[in-house]
Amino acid sequence: MSFNASDILFIVMVVAVVVLTIVCILQRLSVRSRINRAVDNEHRRNAGEIRDLNADLQRFMYLYNDLKASKSAELPDTQRTLPADAVSIQDAGDIIIAQKKLESEKEELALRNQKLWDMSLSIQKEKQHIQLIKNDIEEKHKNITDSIAYAKRIQDAVVPRTEILRDALPDYFLFWRPKETVSGDFYWMKREGDILVFAIADCTGHGVPGAFMSMMGVAFLNEICAKIDDTVRPSDILEQLRTLVITTLKQKNEDILEPKDGMDIALCTLNLKTRVLRFSGANNPMYLVRAGELTEYRPVKNPIGLYPRLLQFETTEIQTQPGDYVYMFSDGYADQFGGEVGKKMSYKRFKGILTDICKRTSIASEQEKLIADYLDEWRAEFMQMDDVLVGGYKM
Repeated sequence: MSFNASDILFIVMVVAVVVLTIVCILQRLSVRSRINRAVDNEHRRNAGEIRDLNADLQRFMYLYNDLKASKSAELPDTQRTLPADAVSIQDAGDIIIAQKKLESEKEELALRNQKLWDMSLSIQKEKQHIQLIKNDIEEKHKNITDSIAYAKRIQDAVVPRTEILRDALPDYFLFWRPKETVSGDFYWMKREGDILVFAIADCTGHGVPGAFMSMMGVAFLNEICAKIDDTVRPSDILEQLRTLVITTLKQKNEDILEPKDGMDIALCTLNLKTRVLRFSGANNPMYLVRAGELTEYRPVKNPIGLYPRLLQFETTEIQTQPGDYVYMFSDGYADQFGGEVGKKMSYKRFKGILTDICKRTSIASEQEKLIADYLDEWRAEFMQMDDVLVGGYKM
C-alpha cells in the first residue's frame, strides 16, 4: 500500500490534532487537581479557625457565667431574684461612671492645654518685646561704635604727622596699640629749624575719656610750643602744660585726695646739629641704649595735673652719638599681665627686651615687629590691660 504526499500530510495533521487534544486534556486535569487541593486547604484552614473561635466563645461564656455567679452571691437575698441581665446593667453603670471620669479628665486636660496656650502667647509677646529691645540696643551700639570710629579719625588727625620724625631722624618707630578703638596714649612732635621736640604721653584712663584728655594734651603742646628755639627746656614745657591742665579742669586743693585727671609724659628736645638731647619726665622715664648698654633717665615723680606735693620738673642734658636709640613709652607695655603665672611683665623685663632688640637689629621697623612679637607672646590669652605706646628714635 502506497501513500502519496497528500496522504502523508493528512496523517501528520491528524496525529498532531490528537496529540494536542491529549495535551489539553492533561493540562485541564492538572489545573483541576490543583484547584481541588487549594479548596481542600482553604476548608481545613477555615475549619481550624472555626474551632478556635468556638473555643474562645466557650471560654468567654465560662468567664461570663462565673462573673454572674459571683455578682449574684454578693447581692442581698431580696435582689438575687433580679433578671439575668442585671449584671450587664450594673456593668453598663460602671462603664458610664468610667466614661464620666474620662470626660472630666479630658476637660481638665483641655484646661491645661488652654493655660499652656496662653503661656505660649505670653512668651511669644515677651520674645517680641525682647527682640524690639535687642534691635534698639543694636542700633544704639552701632551709633556709638560709629561715633567712636569717627572719634578715632579725629584723634588720628589731631596728632602730628610722623613725617616730622622721618625728615629729622635716621630711623624711628611708633608702636601704638590702643586697648579700645581710641586711646588715652598719644605721641607728639614738632620741628622748627634744627630743633626737634618729641614726646610720649599717657593720659588718665583709656578709651573715650582717655582720648578726650589726649586731644587736650595735643592742643596744649601745640599752644606751648608755638615758637621753639635752642633755649627751650623740656622742664619748662611740662610746667606750662601742668598749669594749663589744672586750670582747664578746674582742679582745686580742697579736693586733693580725690583722683585727678591728668597725664604722665616723657618729653625731649633734640638739636639736630649738635646732637644734644634734653629730657624731662612727669612719672615717665626715658631709656637710652648705646653699644648694647641701657641707661635709664628718671622722671620727677609728679603727674601733669594737681598733686598733693607739687615738685619742679627737671631737665637732663645728654650728648648723643650716632647709632644711639632713645626709647619713650607709656606704662601699658610693662604693666601687661601674661607669662606662665599671669603676672605683670615689669620694667626689668621690658628693659631686657629693649636691650635684646638693639643687639639683634638697628632697623626701626624690625625693632617694632620684635616689640609686638614679645608682647603677643607674653600676653598670650590674657586680656590687654591698657593702651600701649612705645616710641623708638635712632640718633
